[in-house]
Amino acid sequence: MRTAMPYTPEHNGVAERENRILVETGRSILHSKDLPFSLWAEAVNTACNVLNRIGPITVKGKSQMELCFKRDPVSIDHFHGFGTECFVHVPKQLQRKWEKKSVAGRLIGYCDEKDGYRIWLPDINQIITSRGVLFKPEKIRLPSQMSVKADSSEKNEDEDDSDAEELRLELNSQWTSKEAKCEVETKMEREEEKSEQASRSNKQEEVALSSKQAMQSVDAADWRKAMEEELHSFEENSVWALVDPPSGKKVLDSRWVLRIKTKADGSVARYKARLVSKGYMQRPGIDYDEIFSPVARFDTVKQPEGFENGTNEVYKLNRSLYGLKQAPRCWNLRLVEFLRKQGLKQSTADPCLFARMKERSKLLLAIYVHDGIVAGSDTDETEQFLAVMKKEFQIKQGPLDTFLGMGIKVLSDGSIFAGQQAYTRHILKRFRLDEANAVSTPAEINVSMEENEEHLSSNIPYSEAMGALMFSMTATRPDIAYAVSTVSQVMDKLSIKAWQAVKRIFRYLRGTADYGLLYQAKREGFLKGYSDADYAGAVLWHSQKQRSVALSTTEAEYVAASEAAKDMMWLMALFAEVTEVKQKPILFVDNMGAVTLSKNPEFHNRSKHIDVRFHFVREKYIEGKIDIQHIDSENQKADVLTKDLPKTRFQNLRQQLEIVSEHMNC
Repeated sequence: MRTAMPYTPEHNGVAERENRILVETGRSILHSKDLPFSLWAEAVNTACNVLNRIGPITVKGKSQMELCFKRDPVSIDHFHGFGTECFVHVPKQLQRKWEKKSVAGRLIGYCDEKDGYRIWLPDINQIITSRGVLFKPEKIRLPSQMSVKADSSEKNEDEDDSDAEELRLELNSQWTSKEAKCEVETKMEREEEKSEQASRSNKQEEVALSSKQAMQSVDAADWRKAMEEELHSFEENSVWALVDPPSGKKVLDSRWVLRIKTKADGSVARYKARLVSKGYMQRPGIDYDEIFSPVARFDTVKQPEGFENGTNEVYKLNRSLYGLKQAPRCWNLRLVEFLRKQGLKQSTADPCLFARMKERSKLLLAIYVHDGIVAGSDTDETEQFLAVMKKEFQIKQGPLDTFLGMGIKVLSDGSIFAGQQAYTRHILKRFRLDEANAVSTPAEINVSMEENEEHLSSNIPYSEAMGALMFSMTATRPDIAYAVSTVSQVMDKLSIKAWQAVKRIFRYLRGTADYGLLYQAKREGFLKGYSDADYAGAVLWHSQKQRSVALSTTEAEYVAASEAAKDMMWLMALFAEVTEVKQKPILFVDNMGAVTLSKNPEFHNRSKHIDVRFHFVREKYIEGKIDIQHIDSENQKADVLTKDLPKTRFQNLRQQLEIVSEHMNC
């Protein structure tokens, strides 16, 4: 082995030449088939795959793969031209009764282990793997138009890493036919990909389009207008200035993130374009100091795609831009400083809540990144505050009808209904269950996910389904918490039974799409909590199993009560900052042994082994900060979070939790 000098690629000429061959081959086939640049990694991977099998021939007429693995001549009978149009069989598990059994796609690669294909579905911008593929006859093309793959090269330390990251963000998860259990590992298929896919499931508004695709779509005029508005706001706020490229300094790329803002009913409110820098190209200590520091070094970005002025000038940033590693902290510090000057105090219980309490009025502001809710008891005071905010920031003011994917309705009696009807319709359509038969409960009774069953391909969109369901569960639908927690525990061993259980939750949501949480205007001014545990099972509002194994039902209930007490103390601290709390909270537990254990400070053999931290509920009871009362099992509302229930009892508890239909209260 020989080492090479830093920044001296000529010392490793053979490898550099191979990389260049891959880049040029990929670039050629990408342009010959007019495929999007986001498929560059697939193109390079296919180029490598083909060249390893067919040339260049160097020794005794053998290809590289034959020489390396001592194989007989490798078959290329299954090869087709990169980008060839084709039709892919839809797996039985994803078929719907009256829809086509195949979808149109383009060939972008091959599976390593089996004779499977990687297919890009342009209509939904997804990559799948399948063996059930029918190819269209290829038209005869000139030699200069023929090649094997698309776009950029192997990862170059400075540039190509950003392209790989962009591809990982732009392409959704995959589904595959049952026969072809093969995958092609690429640089962007990392461990965090599953969580990335799951989190993306919650972003109903995001559109998987590049700026080039947007400009070629039927909505091109709307997208162009949105981009111009974004750049106009940059000019108004002196975000950047055109300068000559700085010598010896990295210039960051930028990209457009496109979203369609929707109303509560799911209709289009407006098109939004945001220009973001590719902050993952920044180098610590060179391009920034600390991500928690408000001081950013002078970054420069290339001119945005579609708005170049024909020169090599770049934009020097005067202010932080979305995508930079420092941007979130910079925005937070500026906002907090402004709000404090306006007399709003930041909550210690929830740093995203700000309050200005006066003798005869109160003003509350809840912030989530750059979205917010303003509520006040004095209309004039609220309007004055908003007017001051408009002078400092560019804000869009409107009635509170949507927030973070939730539809909000203020009813005539002052009650508030929060639902996700539009989001529910969206995820049902996304997972092709918008015409499925509805069911009355989210889970079947006494069905275990642990049984040995035939396993599904890992490319079934299970992670994305979990992300979509968890977002709904945590926002407005606690009635699906137990079912979601159960199916999320088998993500590493997917089976037909598990996938059927997931689809049942979607079917339940289809029948209750208009359901949500009702917050009554006239209620007692104190906090009630309900604690329950399924012995050897889970405490489920947080979708977590108990971390320790309980030795009895009493102990399991006691541990659950301690976890509930923690949340009650946090809520009480939050309430104390914004309102007057007149009565201490009550925690209802349906196990008499757990109630006795919580109230009795004496030492017992049956409790000596319990971890000290689980005595939190007893400590708070002795301090007089919470009350603990027994409740019979029939009225234990937390049962809906800890076990699968028959229809009648489930619906009764759902009603008690104020999870009701939107139309029942309008």
